[in-house]
Amino acid sequence: MLVTSEPGSAVDLEAAGRPAQAGGLGLSATEEPEGLPESAAGLPDQPDDQVPDVPDAADAAEPALAELSAAVRDLAGAAERYHDRAAQREGVIDHLRSELETLRRGERRGMLRPLLTEMCRLRNDLLRQAATLPPDYDAEQAAKLLISFAETVDLALENNGVASYAPDEGDPFDPRRHRRLRGAESVDPAQSGRIAQVLRNGYLDVEANSPIVPAEVTVFMAVRESK
Repeated sequence: MLVTSEPGSAVDLEAAGRPAQAGGLGLSATEEPEGLPESAAGLPDQPDDQVPDVPDAADAAEPALAELSAAVRDLAGAAERYHDRAAQREGVIDHLRSELETLRRGERRGMLRPLLTEMCRLRNDLLRQAATLPPDYDAEQAAKLLISFAETVDLALENNGVASYAPDEGDPFDPRRHRRLRGAESVDPAQSGRIAQVLRNGYLDVEANSPIVPAEVTVFMAVRESK
């Protein structure tokens, strides 16, 4: 509806009663709303589906795990090499021990060679004498023959630093050089602890002055007289 208030002008009452269509806010298309901060007007538009990237914890731990795995592999390799070297050392030690034992046996045989040579000769002499004994060979002749062989053994022992010895009857009993096999009763207290009889000779290491085989003896024991 048009209303004429003045000459030459007409007002559309329906248009005046309707709000403006620009922007839906009653503003013209060229006007900006008042009161907005300037920084908000200058922000770039970001889509709602874009989210800032956050580093993953597993991805961050991968370098450390790789370094730890490499260190464990190096340690395992070092341990294996150590065990290999230890096995080689044990093999060398066993070989040296075997060679040392062989040398020791050879050294012992070398030290005993003179005595072993004398024993071989003595055995041959015994076999020869046994094969050539006459039928009328008596006990006295056998005793002389055995004594001669004993003298041969004495000579072989002396050549190797061993001498036979026998204490005299009445000598004090020495437990280091004598071995008591049995006792003999005596009413004389002065004979107590003295040698009554020599049963077997002893053998002495001359260089060490130490008995190899002690002499076997009988020792007097004091006996109280019965009243």
